[in-house]
Amino acid sequence: MNSVFLSVHMSMVWAWGLLIVLSGLSPVAQADTWPLMEKQDVIGEIRWYRVSEADTLVSIARRFGIGYEAMLRANPTFDIWLPESERYLRLPTQFVLPAGPKQGLVLNLAEMRLYHFPNGDPHKVYSFPVGIGREGWETPITITQVVKKVVAPAWYPPKSIQEEALAKGHLLPDVVPAGPDNPLGSHALRLGLSSYLLHGTNRPAGVGMRVSHGCIRLYPEDIVALFDRVNVGVELRIVDQPYKMGWRDHELFLEVHPAAYRKETWDQSKQALPGPLQVLMRHVTKESEAVLDWNQIYDALAEADGVPVAIGIRRE
Repeated sequence: MNSVFLSVHMSMVWAWGLLIVLSGLSPVAQADTWPLMEKQDVIGEIRWYRVSEADTLVSIARRFGIGYEAMLRANPTFDIWLPESERYLRLPTQFVLPAGPKQGLVLNLAEMRLYHFPNGDPHKVYSFPVGIGREGWETPITITQVVKKVVAPAWYPPKSIQEEALAKGHLLPDVVPAGPDNPLGSHALRLGLSSYLLHGTNRPAGVGMRVSHGCIRLYPEDIVALFDRVNVGVELRIVDQPYKMGWRDHELFLEVHPAAYRKETWDQSKQALPGPLQVLMRHVTKESEAVLDWNQIYDALAEADGVPVAIGIRRE
């Protein structure tokens, strides 16, 4: 299969995707549920939304289940608070699933997104944007589990957080009861990690950002949905995968994000793939050889916008 054929094929893929995008214009919120087919690693589709005068990128992001930074990276030319009306906004609602077992809960720090693979239903996956720990309070890479489910949680600020707030001129009480001023929101899932939770928030604009003291924040409506679906004992695997790659039918997709906390640079002039991506590519293509479009790969690495790109097709 030569490069000319690959170029024509990729153009046809792009045109087919555009048709889906145009037919998907709707003010209805993107559901958090996607079908999960066997041996498929890509879920959802990129969609487009026509901005109205009442919209902000923050309000649109929440409506369609997208995090703050993910929306900004997918639309770098838009003003976050005053996006130009009548323009079409790209909705990054397509995802390559993180590498590893498709079971329990998987949090990818690099994309600030949580995946839930429900036990007993291998053909379905739920996904939610999350906020994670900021620099100095990093959410750890680990494997843990949900140990307790709490409705209307009270917040007991640890001494370190109280001291940090006091240094900024704010006095935190020893306990913040449930209610609109509680940063844990209406529901919380306590983890096997001391002092770490999956919880709601009274500041939903921070979802999709590195703003917490290590805990994992969800939109208020998302934590309720997740709370109802998971049981105590479900495993949570926290990873940092800035590069995700996988198959959908005969197409190979690449999704690139900035790493969650470490600084990574890629020298495009050397035209060499980052080491972790080389390892990932060998793993993904070890059973199915791919004909690759290297221009698409280099563009995805340069932009690192979190939007999956078709980079090749399966060699028959």
